[in-house]
Amino acid sequence: MTNPYRKRRGPWIDLLLIGAIGFLGAIIVFLTFLSDDPIFLHSDKTSAKEHTITEEASKLTGIKIVTDRSDDKKMPYTVQYPQMDYETFNKAVMTYIEQSKQYYISMMRPQQDSKKLKGDLSITVETFEYDHYYSFVLTNKTIINTEEKQTTIETFLIDYETGDLIDIRALLNGDLESLKTFAAHIQSEMLKNPAYKEYVLEKELAFATEPKWRIFKRFALKDDSLFIYFNKGEVAKPEAGVPVIEIPLSFINPLLASEFQIPMQSENTIIPSNKDSSKKRIALTFDDGPHPEVTKQILALLKKYNAKATFFMLGSRAQYFPGLVRKVRDSGHEIGNHTWSHPVLTEMSHTEIEKEYNSTEEAIIHAIGQHSTVFRPPYGAINEDVRNAIPCKSVNWTIDTLDWKYRDSEKLFPMVKKALHNNAIVLMHDIHQSTADGLEPVLAYLQKEGYEFLTVSEILPYH
Repeated sequence: MTNPYRKRRGPWIDLLLIGAIGFLGAIIVFLTFLSDDPIFLHSDKTSAKEHTITEEASKLTGIKIVTDRSDDKKMPYTVQYPQMDYETFNKAVMTYIEQSKQYYISMMRPQQDSKKLKGDLSITVETFEYDHYYSFVLTNKTIINTEEKQTTIETFLIDYETGDLIDIRALLNGDLESLKTFAAHIQSEMLKNPAYKEYVLEKELAFATEPKWRIFKRFALKDDSLFIYFNKGEVAKPEAGVPVIEIPLSFINPLLASEFQIPMQSENTIIPSNKDSSKKRIALTFDDGPHPEVTKQILALLKKYNAKATFFMLGSRAQYFPGLVRKVRDSGHEIGNHTWSHPVLTEMSHTEIEKEYNSTEEAIIHAIGQHSTVFRPPYGAINEDVRNAIPCKSVNWTIDTLDWKYRDSEKLFPMVKKALHNNAIVLMHDIHQSTADGLEPVLAYLQKEGYEFLTVSEILPYH
């Protein structure tokens, strides 16, 4: 029986439904093509022949080199990367490759309608074998347009017997003091390397060589040497190219974990040998400066006697005399951190101690573009809380001249002579005129007695 209340559907409703379905389908197709999920989309102008992936066996066992290439006119790329039978390694490599591609796309897409746009992504790989380790060095050159070019480095070090990825922490046995020594050496090598020194950006280099594990992540082992890589423009002007520092493993042998150490053929290492007990050494130190007059006088006397020293500076003074801080550094002396306001650190909280140290570091970096290398607590007051708060070697003294107490130029030399011993660290202050007035007899006597003048960092291995 026909329901009298049901009316027959008109043809216009059918047409409306068909139209709605077609419209929704068009939206879905449109959104699919706009999606950022695919790394590279092939339009009707890019055939499958323009995108190829090939694999080639490496000369080294267990490695294949993959080449992923696209000749897309708008976003061409050639990406080369290694793969092995280790999932962790392959995942780490592919994460880097996909991130590099995505960055390239994100930079190109907003400009892809420009007729003048010319982009390219090129990643090449070098492979080095050392003992049972493979080092992979990936060089990434990204061109967004003809005026913008970036060259960056990514490295992977793998134990091919176990599949373990090796980082700098494992290389240096997780020892923070070793990292500090290592970081200071890298900074020094960059500053004196003839290929880079005229291009070095000192402030950038200071930050790129801070003693932090996460910073030193680009390195390779090759031919009994460790190679440290920096990105183009990271620590030097782009004209310097990609800076690479080579360090013989024998030189840093004392810092390395046992599995990376090599049979020693030379005693010349990053930590000097302490075998020559007959040689006389001394470290002169000056606290609480710089002073606009006294420090200059002391620098002139040190130059006259060809003597090096260490200046433990207050941040509150360094900020006012940055030119003098640079003069101390440029004269070949070491710069140490002596806090901002000279407080008793053992009576302060962890946060307050860090603030005293960090604010002084900022003043020193502002002046010379690099960190201090040693720290001295005011009044020599130190405990475990202070040591834990300061990310730098803390050093006091072995001879106190009491120049701060007597302020008498005639007493300085007798105090030094009476307490003199080999490898001594002498406490003086470059804020007292009496210290500058009494310094020359001290320098003349030490030179006559055959003492070698070292910085604090240089003399510490003999303690």
